[in-house]
Amino acid sequence: MNTLVGATAVRLAMDSPDISHTQVDGHVRVANGPHREVLATHLPNHDGTSCATCAFVYTKKQPLCPSVADALRELSSSNSRSRAQNPHLASYTTSDLRALARQHAGEGRCQRCGFVYSGRVQSCPTSRRVMAELEVRGRAHVTQPRAGQGLCAGKGEGWTIQGSAPTPWKRAIAACSLCPLLAQCSADLDARLVAGEKISAQIQAGRLFTTEGEEIAHKNIDAFANYRGKAKKKQQQRQRPAPVPAIGSQLALFPGVAA
Repeated sequence: MNTLVGATAVRLAMDSPDISHTQVDGHVRVANGPHREVLATHLPNHDGTSCATCAFVYTKKQPLCPSVADALRELSSSNSRSRAQNPHLASYTTSDLRALARQHAGEGRCQRCGFVYSGRVQSCPTSRRVMAELEVRGRAHVTQPRAGQGLCAGKGEGWTIQGSAPTPWKRAIAACSLCPLLAQCSADLDARLVAGEKISAQIQAGRLFTTEGEEIAHKNIDAFANYRGKAKKKQQQRQRPAPVPAIGSQLALFPGVAA
């Protein structure tokens, strides 16, 4: 049955704290904004088989009328864009991320946020962000976000040289070796290098480049990681503040001062 029946029907639309509400059929509905107006008016009929407003007959593959599906898609996309400006998934534990991924799943549409799947997109924006974070942590297999896109699409952090641990770099390089667009990516990279472009602190086409743009051979990745780790320790030691003398030591610098 269409899950828009009942008071918890529009959890996605109710994410914003400054929205207004109205009573529809005895239930609290979100009513401000054109998309939320659609959710408030396009409700199932008494037996839940069709939309009472546009008479669209629900099916297993289309459990929402087109108006509601479009409204939910727009609301989901706008919420995803606002959350992307303040990413927070990095602070989640792996167990919490997996639990969130289970919530944002479903057949035909996401059971949590209502995002309706299409032929090319079979997961909601939140699910894609969660899986990208799990992939960066090495807790999930690297997947292709959309047909015609590389395995790195939308996952730039996993292909950026950070820290001094070589495992994430090797994981990204291994993913590149399986990517269906590797040949095209390699050709594009070679052309950019020939043109004099500098690739800085990135992994592209399975090749690792330092901050200075130097390419590191696969056999030297561990040595490079070790070098970065030592360089970071030396930098931290240089940045440590000078020790402050104890009070007794300070007074010893001034013999005329009585103890």
